[in-house]
Amino acid sequence: MEAIRQIYERIPGTITIPPELRDRRVEVIILPLDQNEEKKTNGTAVDENGWPIGFFEATYGSAPDLPEREPQGEYEVREELE
Repeated sequence: MEAIRQIYERIPGTITIPPELRDRRVEVIILPLDQNEEKKTNGTAVDENGWPIGFFEATYGSAPDLPEREPQGEYEVREELE
């Protein structure tokens, strides 16, 4: 059975449960979307993907002195599978 997702603009006092899920063990999560959006942006302007505007321009190249990767050696020779 796949998850059922329902978004309400204004949540009703009761939520209808599909008959096939009644009398079964289920998990119900109520997630207020308006509060979630506030936490996500923290008042900062974001682009359509949720990243703060100017984030990539400000952080690009911020770690120029990364250590060089040492040679990793050669692959071992293995017997071929039949």
